[in-house]
Amino acid sequence: MIPGQPDYPAFAAAVRQLGLEITPDQFARLLVYQELLADWNTRINLISRQDTARILTYHIIDSLAVSRFIPEKAVGADIGSGAGLPGIPLAIVRSDLQLLLIESIQKKCHFLESASARLAPQNVRILCARSEQLPPLNCDILLSRLTADLSRTLRNCYHHLKPGGRLIIYKSENWQTELKRNARLLKRLNLKPAATETVRLPFTGIERRFIILTRLAAPPASPPAEQKHPNKK
Repeated sequence: MIPGQPDYPAFAAAVRQLGLEITPDQFARLLVYQELLADWNTRINLISRQDTARILTYHIIDSLAVSRFIPEKAVGADIGSGAGLPGIPLAIVRSDLQLLLIESIQKKCHFLESASARLAPQNVRILCARSEQLPPLNCDILLSRLTADLSRTLRNCYHHLKPGGRLIIYKSENWQTELKRNARLLKRLNLKPAATETVRLPFTGIERRFIILTRLAAPPASPPAEQKHPNKK
């Protein structure tokens, strides 16, 4: 365990603030994930090296903060999963979910496969591909944690969301400006802003903002124009 980390009672109390309950076994698996991530991060760039000491208290807590917006037994995808954040912590704590971790960089995929094999979550599948090149996945939930700008995120993944599904995007700053700037694109992609939620993260006090977009049902095709026939004489 990385020195200075919270023990199980302290972490369980923090997670409870996010509306979750965590078992000792789940906490132990999160600690294994933390150790794997710290080890691999010395060889490939998964997270900032300065963040090694706060994998548990920031990255994992931040990953779990989105849980309250995910319905029970949802099928979801973590777009640009990278180090498996938020997908792997969510899969460990929310066994009811079925999650796809989508990552296009091969060496990061190797980490995800290694972590998945070690942690053995039955509810995770890894897709080593670019999101925009995959056929529609028909997901209830899409998650994007601090990846590309909003326009690029929308274009790359909207087609994986089924009608009525939610795209949940982690943001910190300038989210209002990004929403305004992409209003036309949202309309064209049939995405409607449903809510913006702010969650203060335990341990760090960071305010995480979640932009929640809902995909509307496709508008019905316009009926063909009535053909007018010339009057017969």
